[in-house]
Amino acid sequence: MDDDIIELLSELSRQFRTELRHASEVGGRQPTPFQNEILAYIGRNPGLGVLALADLSGRDKAQVTRILAELEALDLVTRERSTLDRRSTKLKLTGAGEEIFQQVLRKRRVLASSVLEQLTSEERAMLRNMLRKMRSGLSSAG
Repeated sequence: MDDDIIELLSELSRQFRTELRHASEVGGRQPTPFQNEILAYIGRNPGLGVLALADLSGRDKAQVTRILAELEALDLVTRERSTLDRRSTKLKLTGAGEEIFQQVLRKRRVLASSVLEQLTSEERAMLRNMLRKMRSGLSSAG
């Protein structure tokens, strides 16, 4: 029974991410899930530094730096030297990066609506509470 719930959650997450990947295609190439995740973090937090981004994403600095180099090569992200601390950089989306970020947000809203429209507002509230409890349990298990 519990395995069935976990499998359903995994499948839902996988399908959702696959659909979002299609929404972020760049020049015939689909960014990886991690690239999309990094674009989203920068899109939501312009001016974020590399260390803060690593903390936010739960990845190490080397992984984040590698992905940033890939995103820069695709002309989706830029790094600017901080005027306060010349050793640190601020990350921003380029025009193309912002366009993809907005495109993914739109697709996310459509997908969420499609998935959640089948639930009543009461069911949505219950689901939200259950998912928060599950997230909390997962956090305390580690």
